[in-house]
Order: sequence, then C-alpha cells, then structure tokens
Amino acid sequence: MINKKRVNQVTKLTVASAIAFSALAQPLGTLVTVKAAEAPATTKAENKLLQSTASNENASKNLKSNLKASKVLLENPNLVFDSSSMTVTGWNFGYRNGNSATLPFVKDVPAFSPLAAQDGWYSTHLNDSYDRNIRVANTSSGLYVYTTYGKMFPMYLSLYQNIKTTPGEEYTFGYSLKATNSIYQAAIKVVDNTETTIASTPLEEKTSRDITNYSATFTARSTETRVEIVLAGAPNIASLASGFGGTIISASLTPTDNTAPDAPTVTPVYNTDTTIKGNGEANCDVTVTLESGDVATGRTDANGNFNITIPAQAAGKRIKVTLTDGAGSESNPTTVTVLAKSVDSPTINPVTTDDVVVKGTGIPGQRVYYKVGSADWYEYRYTTVGADGTYSFFITNQPAGTLISVKHTVGGIDSTVATTTVTQGTVAAPTINDVKSDDTTVKGTGIPGATVTVTIAGQDRTATVGQDGNYSVTIPAQAVGTEITAKQTLNDKTSDPVSTTVTQGTVAAPTIDNVTTDDEKVTGTGINGATVTVKVGNQDYTATVENNRYSIDIAKQPVGTEITAKQTLNGETSSSVSTTVTQGTVAAPTIDNVTTDDEKVTGT
Repeated sequence: MINKKRVNQVTKLTVASAIAFSALAQPLGTLVTVKAAEAPATTKAENKLLQSTASNENASKNLKSNLKASKVLLENPNLVFDSSSMTVTGWNFGYRNGNSATLPFVKDVPAFSPLAAQDGWYSTHLNDSYDRNIRVANTSSGLYVYTTYGKMFPMYLSLYQNIKTTPGEEYTFGYSLKATNSIYQAAIKVVDNTETTIASTPLEEKTSRDITNYSATFTARSTETRVEIVLAGAPNIASLASGFGGTIISASLTPTDNTAPDAPTVTPVYNTDTTIKGNGEANCDVTVTLESGDVATGRTDANGNFNITIPAQAAGKRIKVTLTDGAGSESNPTTVTVLAKSVDSPTINPVTTDDVVVKGTGIPGQRVYYKVGSADWYEYRYTTVGADGTYSFFITNQPAGTLISVKHTVGGIDSTVATTTVTQGTVAAPTINDVKSDDTTVKGTGIPGATVTVTIAGQDRTATVGQDGNYSVTIPAQAVGTEITAKQTLNDKTSDPVSTTVTQGTVAAPTIDNVTTDDEKVTGTGINGATVTVKVGNQDYTATVENNRYSIDIAKQPVGTEITAKQTLNGETSSSVSTTVTQGTVAAPTIDNVTTDDEKVTGT
C-alpha cells in the first residue's frame, strides 16, 4: 500500500515548524521556529494521492472532510506541581553541569519538600558542595522555576518527559516561557533511546522578559523519546552566579502530520475464521470492533499487514476495522459482513401429535426455513430466529411418523437439514357402551388403528379399532355388577382406562305349573332371587324364587280362571306367562236308596 504520509514528507521537512506552531504563536507572542517560505509546492499527482481513500464497501463513505483530533501525547502539559506526591506529574527533573553535548545527563534529583519560609514553594538541594538548589511553585500563569548555584558551577536544569513515539513519524515539541531574569538561557533538547540528540534549539543568552515560545521538530527513531525543557542562568559563569527564574506556562507535543490513515483493506471474513487479516498504513494500531461490541486490537507491521485473532462470528455479522497512527489520527472504518462458508444447522425440538407449535434454536436474526411431511421447500415458509436464539412456527396437528424438516439459508449457503419425526402424544381413552348381563360383546369407539384392551376380572381381551372408529370384543355373558374396563394403545402410547358395570339384561319369563280347581298354590320355575308376581283376577301375589322354584298360596279357583305370572330381577321385568284353571278331581255323587217301588234314582 502506498503511504500518503511518505508523500507528505516532500513538504513537511521544511514547513513542519511553521505549520505546527502557528496556532501557539497567536496568543503567546514570539514564535521561535524556522520559516516556511521556501516550502516547495506539491504536484497534482501528490495532491491526488493525498486526497484518495479506500474502502471494502463504499469508497465514498471513507472520504474525510474533517480530521479527527489527535490524542494528547504529553502528560500534564501545564506542568502543575502535585504537593501530595511532591512531583510535577508526568515530568522529571534532571540536569547537566554545562552546555556541552558530551556532558552526562543526570536524570534524577533529590525529592522536593515544602520550603518552610515560603508557603506554596517547594525545593530540593543537589547534595553537592556547589550550593545548587531548585525551587518551584504553582502560579496562575504556570509553574515558576527558580535555580541557584555558585560561580563556575552552573546547573543546566532539564524538565523532561519520556513519550511514546512511532519511528519515522514527525513531531513538534514546544513550550512557552516568561522569564524574570534579565539574562538567562532556554532551549529544547530531544533525545532517542540511545541517548542520541535528534533535535535541539541553540542554548543562547536571552534577555527578553516577554512570553517566548520555543519549538523543535524531530523525526522519531524509537518507540520512546525524551523531550527536555532546558533552563539556565546567565552564560557568563565566571563573573555571574545567577541561576534561572521564570514561569513555564505550558508545553505541547504534536505530530506534524495529522493526516489520518486511509481506511484499511480487509480480507473477506467467513464464519469459520478465527482471525481477521488486512493491509493498511504501516506501524498503525488496528482496532477491530465486533457487532457484539467486543474489541480486538493489533498493529500493522512494517509492510502494513495485520493479522488479529477474533472469535468466529456468525454469518451476517458486521465487523468494523480502523487504523490509528502514531499521531492519534484514526482512519475511517472499513466494515465487512461475515460471509458463510458453512452455516450452522438449526435445532428442532421433539414434536408430538398433540403439538401445533414447533420450536428450536438457530442463528439470531437469521431465517429458519421449514417443511412438513412431503411438502417442498418454499421461500415464504420461514420464521426468524429471535435475539435469544430461539424460533417457533405453527402447524396443524400431525399424525405420528410425519417428518418435519428445518434449515438455515445464509448468503446463499444452506445448512444441514435438521429433522424430527412426530411421535404419539396423549392418547384419548376409548368409549365403552353399556353392557348387560345377556351381552356377549363389549363395544365402543376409539382411534382408528388403535388396539383396545378390554379387561374383565383380570383377564384381557383385545380388538383393533376399525377405520370407522368402532371396536367390538367378544366376551362371555357377565353377571350384573361385573366391572369391565377398556383402554387403547396407539404408537406405543396407552390411554387412561374407562369402565362400565354390567347391568341387567333381558329377564326370561317364569314358568307356571298347571293349576286345577283343587289347587291352593301356584308353583313354577324362575331365576334365583327374582320376584315372581302371580295375578289371579285382580289380585297380585308375590314370592321370591329360591332354588329356581317359587310357590304362591291362592284360593281354589274355578275352572277357566286365568292366572298370569312374571318375574322381576335387578329392576328388569320379564314378559308374562299365563295358565287357565282346569278341572281337578271330581267327587263321586251320592245315590239315594232305590226300592222296587221306585221308578227314579235320586242322589247328590
């Protein structure tokens, strides 16, 4: 990838100081920097390159009209002294014993402590024999710094900070100073991690007590760079022993190139991938934001390539990738949609013949297509998986054995089809018709094809329900009061039982023996326990059958009298039988005495 920042270097090397600190010069006064009058113009090709951007989805979306603000690179730019830690937060004090590049830099000074005689002042002593002291105080304008030392033993004070930098990136470091000494020295020194000075301003005698701005532009050589504010008193140390006095108003570090990186190019991401790869500007931080809000980070290498580990994402998810350069400028995002190399199959819960809703799980936000039985797949026959990963759709009750199929289709890729076979749900109990004591079948209704089991006194008899929904089971005639139960089984599911109690069937008529005019009883046969009712004329007589016989007392009846009999058992009454009284034994007549004179025979 062409780095537009490299092209920018054509102009930056000569104009960086003027551009970067022109804003600083406006409110604070004199700007100490190089002139930019000789800056060469960029070519049309360079301008075109500088204006171009790229995106995987829509290049027009990545055109920048405003650069994002650079991140603050200096800690505590106003150099506020913290009385609790006795430090200028983020900054350190060091010194050199003269104005020579070969003199060693002493990075640490003894700890500060409150100055007893002056409230709000803090001081430290270098613990040497040269009476060298450093005093500081927070003021409304900034940090006041005051140093003292003896003749011939100067102290070139340095307030420094180690900053994170990107090798090859250009930065401008500066500060604003208002001195109180009539003669003093102030400068900047920038040092890389090998203690090599890579930028500085001359440490010369100054006399201005106006606010003065100092700046130096440098190209970072390492990932950490030391920037120093160098302060000293009069340079004539042989005749003067004056230290430095003045207020550091603020300091700043800005990248001279605020042009954001182009949006990165991202390799297509599939739902099986656990890395995201791409290319962009070299040595930039890469931020990968997943649709869930989780963030993964990495960095482009010297060739601009990146390869960052992420959890596998579902097809259809969107991933945003941005680059942030060493100056803190962030690119427009490149957003990619995860493609389906394979699609996870949805699940489907068991379905019974009772169910009218099918449920399961799938990929949130994706469609689940379904078909029932031998139906075809139709694009409009689908439901959408909810954010909780579950789905449902309605069906009519299906018979056991029906196949129900579901699948995902994402990005034109079908998942494996998941299926379930409808199993038997709850089996309703059969019906059972009334059974009488003279019945030899048990009948009722059930589910066609189900097996009905009829149980009498622990003995089972079975029959299959016909397609008309009726069943019939042969049984021997049962006594009144016998309990008969029935249940049905279909696809290995058995219903609850139903029952009935045998009631009295048809009662046979009793018999009636011949009755003569001699008889004073009506006798015959009947059903044990039955009540026989004999009717003579308008008079009813009853008796209970015992040992299959009954006997009822009556008055002697004349020839021709009709006698009827019927019997009742368990509330059921038989038909009637009848007989007619016949002549019984006829007594011999009497005959009166007959004489020879009688011409008649008489008697009774």
